[in-house]
Amino acid sequence: MYGKFGRIASFVYLTVLLGKDILKILHLSILILNNMKIRTIHALLIMVTSMAIIVSCEKKQPVIPGYMVEGIADSTYNGQKIYLVDHNRLGNNKIDSVLIDSNKFVFKGIADTIRYAGVFIEDGAYVPLILDTGRIIVNLKDGIASNTPLNDALTDYNKKTGELYKERENIYTELKNKIKDKDKFKAEFDSIFIKVWTPKYMDLMENTFDANTNNVIGSVVLYEMSMWMRTGQIDTAVAKLSKDIASLEMVKKVVETNDALKKTAEGQLFSDFTIEQPDGTKVSLSDYAGKGKYILVDFWASWCGPCRGETPNMKEIYKKYKGDKFEIVGVAVWDKPEDTERAIAEDKVEWPQIINAQEIPTKMYGVRGIPHIILIGPDGTILARDLRGDNMKSRVARELDKKN
Repeated sequence: MYGKFGRIASFVYLTVLLGKDILKILHLSILILNNMKIRTIHALLIMVTSMAIIVSCEKKQPVIPGYMVEGIADSTYNGQKIYLVDHNRLGNNKIDSVLIDSNKFVFKGIADTIRYAGVFIEDGAYVPLILDTGRIIVNLKDGIASNTPLNDALTDYNKKTGELYKERENIYTELKNKIKDKDKFKAEFDSIFIKVWTPKYMDLMENTFDANTNNVIGSVVLYEMSMWMRTGQIDTAVAKLSKDIASLEMVKKVVETNDALKKTAEGQLFSDFTIEQPDGTKVSLSDYAGKGKYILVDFWASWCGPCRGETPNMKEIYKKYKGDKFEIVGVAVWDKPEDTERAIAEDKVEWPQIINAQEIPTKMYGVRGIPHIILIGPDGTILARDLRGDNMKSRVARELDKKN
């Protein structure tokens, strides 16, 4: 009894265990047995079992995930080098490079982790993408990466973002042509920007973020969204991310900047920094701040148009309030010392400058964009941040005029 039914039971067990593979194995086994003129179920089981062991061993071989980025380029780029870069660590960290040939390029590699990346030609085209497993298709002319779910989703988000920025540009141009008075134009544009455009942009970012908290797109949108959010809102958003996404460098950078903003928020004492100057001397913010004067600290750079655009406003403030109660201190960041000195001379800036500060103060104060102007009180307390134009003038006047 056992011999016959035991062998049948073994055959059923193998069928359940191997699923679809048993059909292939059985078919092959029968062909072999027919050729060998073997008819017994016992022989068939031996054959099937042997092959099952081979199949199971093959299944245990690890599958290494890989990516392939296939690109289409304009003929003008033929012969030029194109780079694949990793953006997760912020910046253009080059992964690979190839030459564009016959309007095409291909990158191949191991996708050890899914990451935010991009392809670019120096002084030329750029396309952001998610370096995902599988075949990714890039169109340099259209600026599109596609053919994987994450890349399709990223492209859709970037397309909608581009449409919103185009809408803002059209509003600006239409109002500029319609309203000739500079102050009225600014007031109307700011009103539309704040009340109409910004809410639509925030809705797009928040909806996209909420739908992607467990993948790399969530980290990309968070980084962009954090520029528009308060510190508490950023904390709430970060808490929504899955653990693996929260551990990405891009998210860590957001958290680091957010922590710096909390430490240097309005109502906190200023944070000091010391910078070596081109002549070898060292200058600290504490050489000016916390010594009984109101200090307007201007983080700027020579190449930054909006930064230098604030110079006339600060000259007006300086002329009115310069003295034993007020001082302006320029802090040149992200700039070459010689370019800074040239801009100071060109703009005829009279107030003290801390040159060659680079990223030291911007990291400390959580500054991600310039100009960034801060007002510090006589006791070293930060009174206001991110001041510009008329708002800066009125804020300084509110403090200085009440003392007169």
